[in-house]
Amino acid sequence: MLSLLFSRSLATSKYLIQLILMLTFSLWVILELVKVLLVINVVGVAPCTAGIIPYKLQHRTLGNIILHDFAGHSEYYSSHSAVIENLLRGSGGVFLIVVNIMEKEAVKQLNQWLTVVRNEAHKALNQCHVIVIVSHVDEVSNPFQKRRKEIIQEIIVREEYDSIFLDCRKCGGSGVDSFFNKLSSACESIRSTSGRNLSLYCHMMYGLLEERKENILTLSDITLPFKHSGNYIVPDDRDEIAELLDSLHSTGLISVLKSEDKVWVVVNKGVLLTKVDGILFAPKTFKEYVDVASNTGIVSVSGLTRLFPNYDPDMLICFLKNMQLCQELDPSFLKMTNLTAEDRDETGDSASETQRREERLLFFPCLLSTDRPKEMTSQVYQFGWCLHCTRENDFFLPRYFHVLSLRLAFKFSFSKGKELAEKLNRECKFWSNGIHWFDGYGVKVLVEIVDESQCVLVMMSCEKGDSKNMVSLRKNVIREVMNVYKESCPSLKVEELIIDPEELAYPVNRLRKKTVYGVFNLLSAIISKKRRYLVCDKRQKKLKEILPDESLILADISELSLLGGRDIKVCDYKHY
Repeated sequence: MLSLLFSRSLATSKYLIQLILMLTFSLWVILELVKVLLVINVVGVAPCTAGIIPYKLQHRTLGNIILHDFAGHSEYYSSHSAVIENLLRGSGGVFLIVVNIMEKEAVKQLNQWLTVVRNEAHKALNQCHVIVIVSHVDEVSNPFQKRRKEIIQEIIVREEYDSIFLDCRKCGGSGVDSFFNKLSSACESIRSTSGRNLSLYCHMMYGLLEERKENILTLSDITLPFKHSGNYIVPDDRDEIAELLDSLHSTGLISVLKSEDKVWVVVNKGVLLTKVDGILFAPKTFKEYVDVASNTGIVSVSGLTRLFPNYDPDMLICFLKNMQLCQELDPSFLKMTNLTAEDRDETGDSASETQRREERLLFFPCLLSTDRPKEMTSQVYQFGWCLHCTRENDFFLPRYFHVLSLRLAFKFSFSKGKELAEKLNRECKFWSNGIHWFDGYGVKVLVEIVDESQCVLVMMSCEKGDSKNMVSLRKNVIREVMNVYKESCPSLKVEELIIDPEELAYPVNRLRKKTVYGVFNLLSAIISKKRRYLVCDKRQKKLKEILPDESLILADISELSLLGGRDIKVCDYKHY
């Protein structure tokens, strides 16, 4: 279980703390515990939720609390990260991770959630607090359970997080007072450090927005009533109001969505997250589940409108695109992909039908669940590069690849013009953890998450005479891989490796040390201008054999394609 608390001090004298829970067991159990600790009243809480449903709570001294239940389901990792990232904008938070020590997968679950939390807390602009709660410790008896407890303790000490061992099945007992003190202190810290930089006008603006019954407003909806408000002092200039809204957006209190010709203000993001994301990304076992994409990741805008008739479709698209969950796709490109399905989904459309009607389409990588195409196996490539996690329990979150695949698809594999696309006859294949395409200039590219999600694999090959095109493209693809890494999972410790050209038979499911060379060592050898060989696992190979298609005599080392265009010194590589 994971909880995140936000506190903001506003002129309306309301304190807002957002509590995000990621549970490995039923929500109502931990809520009963929190009810006693915080003296709150919770009603209508379902034992099983969609993972991102907020509950409003009230504490006598900490003020208003919004609890977000993330349910602990691995299917939700991508939307978990997207939602937490959205909620953490402009404010720190308190995460509560609850682990049932009696479960055999407890250590694995803890490591997975710690990766999620560490990553999202690292991206937050303000300090976050993490408390690990280990439950069911009173039942530990056999040597295996005792060893599991020791491992969990070692992990907590290594991560330097607060922790407490208690029994979450009861509303009292040993450790409860200590937990309450830790939680109260963390909440108070968040409350005392949030919202201090807001102007008086911002406080007034937020107060006016809270009084409105509508949750989603246009800029016109806001400006006209404010001119006739006698209770608040606000500017009557449209540009000044827009500036105030942007300031509130930067704190995470509201969301401002902008399209080419329209602006929307979402007063309570939690409502939209619940009613939209909570349905779109619900697992099949949940009552909220709707098959909107038939495992292809393609959702028609008309289908989205039928599913959410009370929302402006352009606003929904803007909201989902801002969270980097989807991109709009021209129907003419569908025939170049494997993202078609004849089966009709619950929105009433199939991807092939929408293509024929030239209807607006959205591509959601997180809704794509197909396996690697069979025709992809038994291929041989000419170049291989990878970004690999160096810590044993780290992994690339699903959201990383979902964002990366959107960037790669819309920058490199889909052309902007329909006529050009048909002329090049490009072919692009997607699956749940990979993407493959031909660029139309003699180069084929594969990007895939492998090795238990610890490695981003990039492989390329080209037709004879097109090696320059391959070098240019791999520079751009590696740049995109690294950019998304820095944006989406900067807390991961990684190393960049190049695969021995003799070991490029596909598929590559797991890397072997004797088949890869460190990019840092390669750079050092190139700069020295004396070393012509790289040594790996008691064998050596010529530099020119490792990078046969690229000149290694460079005036500027940053020109090397492996760096993806980064202006970087060799000594800086030690920090990756």
